[in-house]
Amino acid sequence: MLSDCMEVRNAVSSVLRIVTVIVAAVVAVMLPGFVLSCARGDSTSGSGADLAERRVLRAQALRNLSPDDDIVPELTLIVDSMARDGRDVCYFAAVNVLIDQLFSESRFAEADTLAVRMQQEAEAEDNRLARAIAHRVRGQMLYKLSQPDRALTELGAARSLMADSTSGLKEFSTLASIDEWRWIAARATGDSATMRSAAQGYAAAVRREMSRGWRDSTAHFPVTALAFEAAGTLADNNLSESERLLSEAGAQLLPYLPARAYEHYYEVLANSRAAAGDYDSAIAALDTLLATHRDFPWFYLVDLRDKAHLLSEAGRHRESAAASARYVAMHDSLMSAQTDRRLHDLTVLYRSEIDREQRRADNFMKWGFGGVSLLLLVLLAVSYRSARRERKKNRLLVERLREADQLNVVSQSQSAPEEPESDMERLDRYMMTHRPYTDPSLSRRELAAYLGVTPEEVARIIRSERDMSVLAYINSCRLDEARRVLESDSTETVGALAERLGFGTARTLQRAFRDHFDMSPTQYRNLAHAAKESD
Repeated sequence: MLSDCMEVRNAVSSVLRIVTVIVAAVVAVMLPGFVLSCARGDSTSGSGADLAERRVLRAQALRNLSPDDDIVPELTLIVDSMARDGRDVCYFAAVNVLIDQLFSESRFAEADTLAVRMQQEAEAEDNRLARAIAHRVRGQMLYKLSQPDRALTELGAARSLMADSTSGLKEFSTLASIDEWRWIAARATGDSATMRSAAQGYAAAVRREMSRGWRDSTAHFPVTALAFEAAGTLADNNLSESERLLSEAGAQLLPYLPARAYEHYYEVLANSRAAAGDYDSAIAALDTLLATHRDFPWFYLVDLRDKAHLLSEAGRHRESAAASARYVAMHDSLMSAQTDRRLHDLTVLYRSEIDREQRRADNFMKWGFGGVSLLLLVLLAVSYRSARRERKKNRLLVERLREADQLNVVSQSQSAPEEPESDMERLDRYMMTHRPYTDPSLSRRELAAYLGVTPEEVARIIRSERDMSVLAYINSCRLDEARRVLESDSTETVGALAERLGFGTARTLQRAFRDHFDMSPTQYRNLAHAAKESD
């Protein structure tokens, strides 16, 4: 039960709505997946195919032109109507649009459920292209949820389903999208080999389609291909070739299109100019990216981190420190928002049965006095049953936590004394024995000083080992100590306990305790004492 609580607490989510105001022609080229091919008439001819194309383009138009409206019901109707007519490539493109909208509304649980269903349907249809797009969609979601390693695994599975030689725009658009996202995720993980492989695959696919007579009216694909090739030559320290490729790409930029269409060009341009020592130009390229990524936090953070590094290399240390501080603050805020949203999703799912019962009870109110009397009886029974179930669940939680404490004591006493401790283990022992969290102002700086590392490094250690922020880790230690005190025979009040452990007020402790253990401190104390008496 203790590990389950930690898993729920550490579930992730991402925030911020994506506002897209690009005209339909540009979107038809930029949309990952199959909208490109449907729009270009590369699907099967006939009235059925025409209807599918119109439906998927209608779905994408809704998302582009009304991203902030309540369009999920209408998108769902489009997807359901297409499913009844058959699950072809355009159907899966429409599902992709619906998933993107759910994700942009921070409805992560629904988006993930739909992505899993999409993958299952693709498997059932034995549609290789649809299976590839399903893996790619999940890869994109995982990247946006700050899990680039898992994203790379999904994108690798998508790539394995694609042949190097595409037979038309459907396969080309899918292959190009997968390789582009592989390059993005590999860059986040530092996997240079995968970056090179993805870049080569993307550029080869673009050249192959253009040799067949296809032309990209937005220049997105050829510019991106040249940028990827420039990144490869830059990695080989061939700066002159990198600049030549970037110059060729720059000549194809269309000034009336947003910089978002050429984001990879600006990324590689910044790296190339920095390698040449032209930090002003490199920083200007990053400023362009920051402006175009302001509604895309998962990309904005990468740009901000790179700018802080470039400012430091340019000797502008004060600006670099400010950018770094902004990066840390925004990163922690994003992680906290993702966690809060995922916890909310899980709570909604957990309480859904009770909510349905309440809605039924509200309907019974319309039947008059007799219905009200019956409703009261039903609610009384449900309440009594729910209370018993809740008490039983909470008591089981208390017993499991006590068992976990006992196992921790035994494991610590049996551990080999000569076994070296990790930084996380040292930090856990320090928190348990010295209890520095009783200081309300405890922060990453003090923890870093104890370990002899930087504040950023201690945040990385805690994030890597516990998947939580520094503040969340400190509060979890405080809550564990509060739980042990409540289990003991201590008569200390909740208010005094809150002040002693660094929470400040009883209200703060009660709120944190309820969020963590799904019950109040007083309830926990009563259940713990009852469990001890039953022993």
